[in-house]
Amino acid sequence: MKIFLVILLSFFELQASQVKVAIVGDSITFGSGATPTQANRYSTKLGEFLGDDYLVKTFATGGLCILQKADRPFIKTVHFSKAFDFKPDITVITLGTNDTCQNDKRKNWEHQDDLMTDTISFINKLKEGNPRMIIHLCTPTPMFPNQKGLKPERKVDLTTRAKRLPAIQQAYKRAAATDERVHFHDLTRALSSGNTTDGVHPNNEGHEQLAKHFLDLLSKDTGRCANFPESSRKEPSWNGFKLHKIKLPKSGANARLVIPHTATKGQPWIWRARFWGHQPALDLALLDRGYHLAFVDVGNLYGNETAMARGEELYEILTTQFQLGPKPILEGMSRGGLFIFNFAAKHPDKVTAIYGDNPVCNFLSWPGGINGKLSKADYDRCLKAYGITVAESKTHPQITHPNFARKLQGIPIALVIGTADTVVPPTENAKPLAANLSKIDSPVKIWHKPGLGHHPHGLSPVEPLLRFLLETQK
Repeated sequence: MKIFLVILLSFFELQASQVKVAIVGDSITFGSGATPTQANRYSTKLGEFLGDDYLVKTFATGGLCILQKADRPFIKTVHFSKAFDFKPDITVITLGTNDTCQNDKRKNWEHQDDLMTDTISFINKLKEGNPRMIIHLCTPTPMFPNQKGLKPERKVDLTTRAKRLPAIQQAYKRAAATDERVHFHDLTRALSSGNTTDGVHPNNEGHEQLAKHFLDLLSKDTGRCANFPESSRKEPSWNGFKLHKIKLPKSGANARLVIPHTATKGQPWIWRARFWGHQPALDLALLDRGYHLAFVDVGNLYGNETAMARGEELYEILTTQFQLGPKPILEGMSRGGLFIFNFAAKHPDKVTAIYGDNPVCNFLSWPGGINGKLSKADYDRCLKAYGITVAESKTHPQITHPNFARKLQGIPIALVIGTADTVVPPTENAKPLAANLSKIDSPVKIWHKPGLGHHPHGLSPVEPLLRFLLETQK
């Protein structure tokens, strides 16, 4: 009897100390598409990932909506009452998929004008149970009308409904802006068509992917987004995120900063060296997880001292005036490798990780064309940028030199390499750098893309690369 009481008391003590998390949603949250449903749905997986410090409960069933005039408003169900009585510390709301329905049976979308007010009402009512609750307000997951195997009528239905998702995104974003304890998240990129059973409902792999996505959101506290003065030049958006264009005061170089919807504590950021917006899957994935994205124009400088000065100027502004974190991830595609590796070698204390994608690590290889393709115009500009002659370039220190690797020692480095790259041959660039790093036990991870050339850049799917870089932040 005493043993039973001890176990029982320990159980209640554990529950009292746990962070209570409510997962609120519709059939997707309930686990439709997962097999078996409750064991493999994303909320169950999320609870497993979070561990014993969290108590995760699911409040969901099929067909529920955020709109109060819809046919099945969540706020009027027993699921809402149970979520209210649970008095969670954190609530994740993922509703809206069924609100897009407008047909003979379901006439929900005709009430779309109420999206923002109904969302705010939903949040306020839920918070009456715990005013200090943190709410993560999430858009519906994406729809895939072109997924193979869908019936024609299903394809037509999803094609129409998918066009309504941006309106929900905007309504949720505005609703979240009214309450500092409500954080907006866009799940547009949280799934791919191969991760759903019917163009909407995730399969087991999709549910696990969602669980990892929510783990990324919940396992770190939120931070502050960079706050720009009104005098800065503003652009409406970049892929749905706020974009600010900056003119650096000393060099006059053009720079950009993209602001996440909800920032992660510590204000981490990724710094793209070249080719703004090209193959942006990693940039977008990190923005979705609270990272800022920065860029400064270092074109035609090939990683020289002028490029370093521009980088140093941007770094100083972003880490002091706008209080971004002190150690960004550096990202360099192709010739961007010259900037990222040179900057990291000069400032190893200002870098948390490096991602090089078919990176140039030896300008004698490209644009010089030892065994790759000579780009004479670029080579001439490169020599001019460094102030050296062709003869002097032969002895100029390169990133591939063993001594250079020591300057990068301890910095986690991710390399994505097309094995058939004839423009920037890996054997003259990324591979010797990786070999030199391995010899000094410096962390380097390589993804080979068999048979692929210099293009396309990026890793598809991006998840393994994303996971590697996120791990470096812990």
